[in-house]
Amino acid sequence: MNLVEGRSPMTAPAPSSDFAPPPARWTLRSVDEALGERIAASLQIHPAVGRLMAARGWSDLNAAADFLSPRLRSLRDPFELNDMQPAVERALAAIESGQKIAVFGDYDVDGISSTALMILALQHLGASPSYFIPHRIHDGYGMSARRVEELAAEGAKLLITVDCGVSCAAEIAIARRLGMDVIVTDHHLAEGELPDAHAIVNPNLPESYYAGARLSGVGVAFKFAHALLKAAGRPPEESRDFLRSLMDLVALGTIADVVPLAGENRVLAYFGLQVLQDSERPGIQALLGVAGLRGKELRAEHVGFMLGPRINAAGRTDHAVTALELLLTTNSSRATEIANHLDMLNRRRREEENSILDHCLAAADQQMATGDDSLLVVGGEDYHLGIVGIVAARLTERFHRPAIVLRMEEELARGSARSINGFDIHEALCSCHDLLTQYGGHAAAAGVQLQSARVPKFRGAINEFARGVFAERDLTPELAIDLELEPGELTWDLHRDLQKLQPFGEDNPSPLFLMRGVQNQYPPRIVGSNHLKLNVRLGDRSMAAIGFGLARYMEMCNSGQPYDVVFRPTENHFRGQTNLEMHLVDLRASA
Repeated sequence: MNLVEGRSPMTAPAPSSDFAPPPARWTLRSVDEALGERIAASLQIHPAVGRLMAARGWSDLNAAADFLSPRLRSLRDPFELNDMQPAVERALAAIESGQKIAVFGDYDVDGISSTALMILALQHLGASPSYFIPHRIHDGYGMSARRVEELAAEGAKLLITVDCGVSCAAEIAIARRLGMDVIVTDHHLAEGELPDAHAIVNPNLPESYYAGARLSGVGVAFKFAHALLKAAGRPPEESRDFLRSLMDLVALGTIADVVPLAGENRVLAYFGLQVLQDSERPGIQALLGVAGLRGKELRAEHVGFMLGPRINAAGRTDHAVTALELLLTTNSSRATEIANHLDMLNRRRREEENSILDHCLAAADQQMATGDDSLLVVGGEDYHLGIVGIVAARLTERFHRPAIVLRMEEELARGSARSINGFDIHEALCSCHDLLTQYGGHAAAAGVQLQSARVPKFRGAINEFARGVFAERDLTPELAIDLELEPGELTWDLHRDLQKLQPFGEDNPSPLFLMRGVQNQYPPRIVGSNHLKLNVRLGDRSMAAIGFGLARYMEMCNSGQPYDVVFRPTENHFRGQTNLEMHLVDLRASA
């Protein structure tokens, strides 16, 4: 069954989408100018950066100073986490008695880096742990009874989960019956009752002392490693050096899992990127090499868009254990071999993603033409289950509405859902629970399974729910602008001080600025297929500006009338020269 009627989803070319989302609704943060001046004077930063921090809610000068100067000593005591004490005592007892320990991980970047970190920490303390990473297609997410039974049969007496386990009560009960104690280290919200584990180390448990930290899975694993070293009585200098050596793994998982880069996560990402850049792991150096990043200053976007996808490609189209081997190997030749393989898998994943996306766009255009679908449901027979989530996210971005992409099999349809702010996709699936055989997730993303024959009815039911939730405003994309700048403020001094806000990510996005009444220094032009190239006047000087995919504004910019731009300052490196330019995000005619 194919929701794109008359097409073979992996062979027939499909047109690009004709649907144009509505113009973004620009919203500008309000700013306390006096507070901005105090912040700038106190922290000795550019006045516009002081206003920016005031607009983002920084009212405590000490907290603002701590944000700009992250410190490792600001990390909280790992024993504040629920169940950390019994977890550490049981793990150390297993190490001292020589009991076999197994680590159960997950197949995404966070799960793979968590597994690698836990293995290295246990090995550092003298253990020889085994490990298991599930296969996305054959095993699915989380623990499975079959794999738990296999680990028990191999003699494991202690099972430590990383980035999973808090919702696996049945599987952990099986482990207990088979003679294994289980330590859960996880960061996900529990679905249903908590498992009867020896310890559950999770900052997101109800009434947790660590609530609000929103650590990634690898962040929780790092806390566990820190606590193990403290309890083991290792020399402080040795422990400090070893923990710092693990922070490249922490940066990978923390940034790739899109947790908020605030509080402890900011500290972990900030220092982790420094360690990642100069990592002594052959696998990471090989990965930096294939990504063209070796020797460069690493930023969060490099992890999110270049390193993370290559690691994830193993779990999406092959087996994530390959990526785990990359992080653990000490052999440079093997590391290069694996990194090249992951690079190939990632290229193949992009090709398959684009092919699926083209066909989904054709189906989405058909649905949008009817005018009554607030939520897109598309699918085809040959869609790869490891890729449908990425395609759903691309559709959500393109159409600014929730999207569900399904792999249509003879009996079952399985797939992934992605949503937009203000629409809880998990709640929407709950409203159709009688049509589904399995579903789970959270407000922004979910997985779903149902009988293929029920897909048309499901599409109608979930859209009926969506129409009852959405107002017209909800389906208009919002562009949240941090600050308005005057032309004279856009300088290298501003750009340098903006870098003190790095790393950028969730809850700390790269700042967006507004400049009104812009006029051309030279006529605009189109470069590439649909990119807008401008050179604009900034008082008595000019500056280059580039808008990727914004060629549709060519006529407006060429009219001779002033226009407003939303942009990010960025560096352009070309032929040995570095210039400051504007990376355009949106434009409109000046009022």
